[in-house]
Amino acid sequence: MRRLGRLTKMAIIAGAFLAGSPAWSVGETGKPQDTPVILHQDVPLYTVYAWERWGNFINAQAGSATEIPYDAARLQVKVYTFPTGEIRAIRFANGVRTHRHINKTDTILYSWQAHRVQFVDDKAVVTEPGDFALHQKGVYHSGEEIRRGGGIDLEFAVNIDGIHNDPTGFWSLAKDHPIEPAAAWMDGGRYVEAIGAAAANAPANAARYRVRTASLANYTARETYLAKGTIVPSRDMDMDRLMFVLSGKLKVSVDGKDYTLVPEDVARAVRGKPFTMEALEDTMFAQAFVPPEKPAKGK
Repeated sequence: MRRLGRLTKMAIIAGAFLAGSPAWSVGETGKPQDTPVILHQDVPLYTVYAWERWGNFINAQAGSATEIPYDAARLQVKVYTFPTGEIRAIRFANGVRTHRHINKTDTILYSWQAHRVQFVDDKAVVTEPGDFALHQKGVYHSGEEIRRGGGIDLEFAVNIDGIHNDPTGFWSLAKDHPIEPAAAWMDGGRYVEAIGAAAANAPANAARYRVRTASLANYTARETYLAKGTIVPSRDMDMDRLMFVLSGKLKVSVDGKDYTLVPEDVARAVRGKPFTMEALEDTMFAQAFVPPEKPAKGK
């Protein structure tokens, strides 16, 4: 397994990410990692306090010189930053409620271990493990953890142009979207995937697995379940994919190199580049399909 260098100098990242701002906008903090994988052991776990005053959402890292008010919410966060998006694993203690704040990116939320009441445009929605939501740019939201012992939410933040301002958000609850069979195979260098009833007609050599697909406006996100030994070759020609391992052990192969991922490790499959996954154990991961990098001007 190839090891990556430890991510450093992320101390003030919290001031950006909790407000929904891309971390790469804050100098060198959260500098995008142009690598296929980021290992959780290389990402610091930060304790962050967040509060609201006079309409402003304020954050301070534990140990900073900032005076923390009595009503600040205490969170713990890991932030994984790629060139086309950012994955945030946010740990909430039982009863913690974040103050109302605005999204500055389109953000796909995935409830991993958390049971939260999400407040969007003053509408309350209870989210449980397996639920997805899309909070778009310009949308105010907050949330309260109601699970005894707390839990972890994931955010896939996407840095794209435009503000959508849909005040109600989009919700894709697990109870409304059952797990379905899926199959994938390469057909003359072209990646093909079939989900649901169509998977039954996949060729005999197709990789078979299961997915729960979220229904979100203009975005695709899903849970994926791979049985031990399953090998999935892929090459998405339209989108990047950001993935977060939830359980098991997953080997990904990119550019002739192998990487072994365990829970809380992340990976990025770049548009147009072959990306192979092999489940070394029964494995579950969450992933979001995000717009690829824009080419530099003149290219």
